[in-house]
Amino acid sequence: MLAKKVLIVDDEKDIVNVLKDYLSIFELDVNSAGSAENALNILEFKRFDIIISDHMMPGIDGSEFTRIVKSLYPETIVIGISGHPCKDAFINAGADEFLSKPINFDQLLEVILK
Repeated sequence: MLAKKVLIVDDEKDIVNVLKDYLSIFELDVNSAGSAENALNILEFKRFDIIISDHMMPGIDGSEFTRIVKSLYPETIVIGISGHPCKDAFINAGADEFLSKPINFDQLLEVILK
């Protein structure tokens, strides 16, 4: 079985690093982008099974990014994450899951390995 490809989209480098370190333990192919715009550029060249996106980012926010991703790549699983109450915005944009920060790693892994 090929490793699932995961893209983490968050402008907080510390969160990206913690998520990458944790997910790499499970032999996932983990990449990251510091903004939605950067992630869209990456998506032009590489497809991902799962995208984990923060909501509060400069430029395009996470729910708008989710809307764009789901319109272009509907098969991609999008997991919205945020420390702010924006679950409805993510779900209405097409996100498959929403997790609150601080992230429960067991819950995240369960969603990814479905």
